[in-house]
Amino acid sequence: MLASSEHIPVISLPTEDLKDPLNTPLMGSNSDPSGGFLPASRFSESQPLPAVCTDVTVIPEHEKQQLERTIANLEDEILQMRQKQRLLDERRRLALNSIIDIKGSIRVFCRVRPFLPTDRRKFHEPVTAELEKIAVKMPGGVKEFGFDRVFHKEASQEDVYAEVKPILRSALDGHNVCVLAYGQTGTGKTFTMDGVNDQPGIVPRALEELFSQSSLNELSSHTFYMSMVEVYLGNIRDLLAPKPTHKPHEVSSRCNLNIQSDPKGLIEIEGLTEVQISDLGKAKWWYNRGRRARATSWTHVNEASSRSHWWVLQATCVPSKSTI
Repeated sequence: MLASSEHIPVISLPTEDLKDPLNTPLMGSNSDPSGGFLPASRFSESQPLPAVCTDVTVIPEHEKQQLERTIANLEDEILQMRQKQRLLDERRRLALNSIIDIKGSIRVFCRVRPFLPTDRRKFHEPVTAELEKIAVKMPGGVKEFGFDRVFHKEASQEDVYAEVKPILRSALDGHNVCVLAYGQTGTGKTFTMDGVNDQPGIVPRALEELFSQSSLNELSSHTFYMSMVEVYLGNIRDLLAPKPTHKPHEVSSRCNLNIQSDPKGLIEIEGLTEVQISDLGKAKWWYNRGRRARATSWTHVNEASSRSHWWVLQATCVPSKSTI
């Protein structure tokens, strides 16, 4: 749209300066031989004048005011929705805390491992599992044990993770969360916690869940850190320690770390490597690196048994809160 002004300036010239062009001589006695006109070569050398056009969109005043009112109304709606989301988040936290208090802040699960072809069995079905109880057949009789939840041998990795998933939300809310697998060699601790490629365990699924939940919450930002440590032969080993410069091909691990307590009474490992995790890809890369540094050895029960106690520390920093 080409805009033109409503007021066109008018240039006034004195009438006496106007002469009849027909009576005006084109040449004087000392006129140029060309008759007062520029040569054709001069015309060809001259550059054409650029045409300057400006596109201006003129918004009527009443439309401008209407747009401003619409923007103000949308900003108010966004503010109200954020306040409503904060209220819902607070109610969700209270409800989750109530559920955890009802179920118990410390819950003990039992997962029955399926029998392998190499297992030796004295009984056809030595373990009978119910929802919250198992019965173990022994030479002297049957012993029963009670748990908060029992996973049958047919239970999948998804079934186990479904019971752990709610407490991960508590970690993002600023609470301390710990998932511990305990059992003798060959009972499936590593499979439950770590899993395999097509059946990931609790730790890989937890990493995905933390980043997924964090990306959905636009009201607060989270910063994630990761550390990996194991206790092997009485020593504390840092599984994410930098590789030595003289042996770049080897997986490094720093040993003989000291356990300290800070002024607040929290336990920390002095000198433990802590890396900041920006996304899920980085988290998986560091996690796989720490897994490769673990100590494994052959046993009568497991050819690649994990010969150490292993911790994956995931620190989640939220505004004015820090959890592990």
